[in-house]
Amino acid sequence: MNGKGLLCALALAAVACESDKKHEGEVTAERSQAVQAPATQAVATPVTASATAAPAPKKPHRALCDGKLESGGQAVPQKKPMGRKAAEGVADLPAEPGFSGFTWVNFWAAWCVPCKEEIPRLLTWQSRLKGQGKNFKVTFVSLDDDERQLGAFLGNQPQTGLKATYWLREGKERTDWLAAAGVDPDPDLPQHLLVDAKGKIRCRVRGAVDDSDFESLSSLLSKAGD
Repeated sequence: MNGKGLLCALALAAVACESDKKHEGEVTAERSQAVQAPATQAVATPVTASATAAPAPKKPHRALCDGKLESGGQAVPQKKPMGRKAAEGVADLPAEPGFSGFTWVNFWAAWCVPCKEEIPRLLTWQSRLKGQGKNFKVTFVSLDDDERQLGAFLGNQPQTGLKATYWLREGKERTDWLAAAGVDPDPDLPQHLLVDAKGKIRCRVRGAVDDSDFESLSSLLSKAGD
C-alpha cells in the first residue's frame, strides 16, 4: 500500500471510531423507556394507614326536649282531623276519655322520605314502651295534598305497618288546626308533638327521630310518672 492509500485507510478508521462513539452515547426510545420505567415505579408513594382520612367523629346523642318536659303546655286542638275513610281503627287523639298516658303525634306525608323511613321506628317505640309498662301511643296525622298518593301508600303497607292515619286536608281546615297546635301552617316534615293525658303539648320535636332517641323518650316518660 502506498502512502496515499495508507492515509485514506487511517482517515476511514477515524471516521468509523467517531461514529461508534456517537452510537454509544445515543439514547434510543427503547433505552429511554427501559431506564425510565423503574424510576417511575421507585418514586410511587405507598398508601399507609396514616395517610388515610380520619373517621368522622360520632354525633353525640341529643336529649329530646332538652331532657325535660314543658310545664303546662299549649293545648292540642280537640277537633279531630278527618280520618281516612278507607282506614279503620284510627287511633284517638289525646285527651280522649279513658286514656291516661302520653300521645306522640307525628305529622307526616307519603311524599316525605324521612317520614316514611321513621314510621316503623315509631311503631316499634310504641310496642317497646308498652312493654316497659308505660301508657303510650302514637297517632299519625297526614299532611298530604294528594289523597290518592296517601291511599296508595297505606294500601302497600305490610301487615305490621301503618294502616290508619288522620288526614288534614289542604286549606283552611289544615291551617286552622295547625295554628291551634302552635305548628307552622306549612311545616317542614316530619314534626312531632308529645301530648299528655290532659291534652297539653309537653314537647315539640322538629325533624326525623333516630334510634338513639328512644332512651331519651323513655327517660322523659319515666320522669313524668315520678
